[in-house]
Amino acid sequence: MGKHSRKDPRSFRKPVKVKDKRVEQIIESVEQYGENVAEELPLTGKVEETHIKLAEIFKNCYDIVLRRFTVGKDRTECLLAYIEGIVDKTRVNDNILKALMTETRQAEDKGGPVGPGSLMEMVRNTSISVGRVEEVFTMKEVVRHILAAGCVLFMDGSSHALVIHTIGELGRSVEQPVSETVVRGPFEAFTERLNVNTALLRKRIKSPDLKMEKFVLGRLSKTDVVLVYVRGLADEGTLDEIRERINRIDTDMIVDSSYIEQFIQDSPFSPFPQAEAAEKPDGCAAALAEGRFVILVDGSPISILVPAVFVHFLGSSSDYYERFYFASFIRLIRYISLLIALLGPSIYIALTTYHQEMIPTPLLINIAIGRAEVPFPAIIEALLMEITFEILREAGVRLPPPVGQAVSIVGALVVGEAAYQAGIVSRAMVIVVAITGIASFTIPAFNTGISIRLLRFPIMFLAAALGVFGIIMGVLTILIHMASLRSVGVPFLSPITPVSLGDWKDAVVRFPLWSLRTRPAFIQKNNVVRMKKGLMPGPPRGQGSGGGGQG
Repeated sequence: MGKHSRKDPRSFRKPVKVKDKRVEQIIESVEQYGENVAEELPLTGKVEETHIKLAEIFKNCYDIVLRRFTVGKDRTECLLAYIEGIVDKTRVNDNILKALMTETRQAEDKGGPVGPGSLMEMVRNTSISVGRVEEVFTMKEVVRHILAAGCVLFMDGSSHALVIHTIGELGRSVEQPVSETVVRGPFEAFTERLNVNTALLRKRIKSPDLKMEKFVLGRLSKTDVVLVYVRGLADEGTLDEIRERINRIDTDMIVDSSYIEQFIQDSPFSPFPQAEAAEKPDGCAAALAEGRFVILVDGSPISILVPAVFVHFLGSSSDYYERFYFASFIRLIRYISLLIALLGPSIYIALTTYHQEMIPTPLLINIAIGRAEVPFPAIIEALLMEITFEILREAGVRLPPPVGQAVSIVGALVVGEAAYQAGIVSRAMVIVVAITGIASFTIPAFNTGISIRLLRFPIMFLAAALGVFGIIMGVLTILIHMASLRSVGVPFLSPITPVSLGDWKDAVVRFPLWSLRTRPAFIQKNNVVRMKKGLMPGPPRGQGSGGGGQG
């Protein structure tokens, strides 16, 4: 490195020497065994000693700031510790440092000198103009708050420190949802900032019964996880079960909410998800009003909804923003599309291989002419097209949006036409695979769509081996498996089985909003009535159907 090279000015700092042998032993232990050795120690009230401990714990962390200064007429020594980049620097400078250095002395000029213990209380009550301030008494709490974007203030003679919450505005602002696009309804989506996500829920449920319990998971990541529920609506047994499952998570990193989902699900080897991923706060608020639970993870814009049954994955929050008959029609389309996405290629393989008598004669002749030059059986033909379609779909997801759309749409058209022209597949198979792929896009839940795409392949092999009988066997196996699943104890096929006729109003179809008087009984039975009777709209009394509104 040249003689004119510039270094970080903090690299020239000389370490502060302390004659206390106990502190030297702590420093040696930290260097040898890590920061956990010093974390459990109580605060001693000596700024110089605390400075050395923090400097060793955060050794080789260039972004840590340890600011030493004095306040008051007696020049009481203070230390402010925070991580640069994740705190709001303006609030640190204006609301903390400036206030401590100027306003404290002005207060003493009016009332006389203040002792160290009383000075800390005066600083907390009169000098720091930040909304949230709390006390900590151990080094473990200090380290945790520093890493969580807090400023920690130490003062000579005080056996506790003040944590001043000055988290910066990191991450993107509230934007439109990406995976849950809607035509009508709120366009707000969760972000990567946990406080913003909790605020979006508070904005919709203005009740003190909306509870938010915080957990800190991940030995390295120290990720904040929040369990949200409405007291009085949420089932207490289910609440205790979810708490227990979250508390037993012991891993090094929690990066996304999907980590939590994989740790708390009932059947980890099932292809079906047992927790619903939600991006929109309005849908989460509606789920909370039903007695369900929302899990938010700091750094993830996707929340987790539990319990989640099969009908939840085929519903959408936009269903409740349209008239009931239109929403019911769309739901029926989704169920039909699910069957097409799961069984479309399998039915084609079974009919063309074993059950030609079930195909109308004119159509059978056209299919036979199209397959006359294809050298492969129907199962190989279907596998080639399905795998090619999945490759194009995955490529479209990974590429930038403008390029990805062109690859997934144009690529599928070009490859399908080229495969037909080359005699590799028949035109009928291209049509079947195209319809199957489009049908899979109508499933609102992305994780459920992946499950259907995965299950499509074993059913195709059953159809090639046993025909329609193989398809029936595959469907029955899937239904038996779904009937055995649970989502935090709730049967996965509720309310279809176990039968709950009152909840069928909002299962496959949606009844009018004013007729949905009760909450789902399979979720909780504490407070099932959600609205009073007689809310069906109509003309004013005393007027006929053609009467006008009230003046």
